[in-house]
Amino acid sequence: MLKEYKIDTSKWIHIVTKPLPAIFIIVLVVFMSYKIIKPRSRNQYINKTTYPVEACDYILENIDLGTARFYNEYNYGSYMLFRGIPVFIDSRADVYDPQFNGLEEDIFKDFIDTSAIAKYYLDTFEQYDITHVITYKNSKTNMVMERSENKEYSQIYDDANFVIYEKVSEEKK
Repeated sequence: MLKEYKIDTSKWIHIVTKPLPAIFIIVLVVFMSYKIIKPRSRNQYINKTTYPVEACDYILENIDLGTARFYNEYNYGSYMLFRGIPVFIDSRADVYDPQFNGLEEDIFKDFIDTSAIAKYYLDTFEQYDITHVITYKNSKTNMVMERSENKEYSQIYDDANFVIYEKVSEEKK
């Protein structure tokens, strides 16, 4: 019932195995690959409204990462880590659970409570010795920091989506 098809490939194998056609095929494949990849290489893969691209540029240019201790939002901690900036929390929530990390502090719970204004932000910042805060401009944490009469942290950076605060040194208070 099934028919067997026999295709004579010897003619094609003979042509492809010659050096000149093989080089032509390789050049053609490389050229077509370049034409496909080149336009996509300019695409923006990181959404600057969701991830603090410019804010991280500012941090890397102006803040000593060796002494800085950051408080950041959960959603972009992984991006900050990608850029080489130490974080308070990132999307690997289980790493911040005391059962997993062996610490007494529940960093994830402290973040949730602080960001939901269930815990006073200065208490969290003092507990973890936070020197810098990076947050969404429209976050509850930023709203509270802007409206409080707090002299502990001053704003050092802002753009359309993010704000960075720095702990004021004792001499400047």
